[in-house]
Amino acid sequence: MGSFDFDYWKHLAEHDPAAFFQARENALHQFIALHQGQEGVLVELQARIDTTRVLAGSPVQACREILGLMEDQLLLLSAQLAELQRETAALRALLGGRPSC
Repeated sequence: MGSFDFDYWKHLAEHDPAAFFQARENALHQFIALHQGQEGVLVELQARIDTTRVLAGSPVQACREILGLMEDQLLLLSAQLAELQRETAALRALLGGRPSC
């Protein structure tokens, strides 16, 4: 699954939508299976993406909504990183600025 052949997928979607969706499903399952311990989270994420796509009404709106979901997650990660940095600074201050091993 290291390379992605856009032209293949485009051709398949245009000429055999049923085969496209089956191949897409298989590719997603293979990708998820490669990430042991994260399968549940990845399946839930893909379900959320698929639901968003179906309910969006158009491909453009689906992209907007999925980008919004990504932005929400990036903002959350940014806030968590800032919190970790604050905690790290506080621990360093408690330890008197000693370097870690």
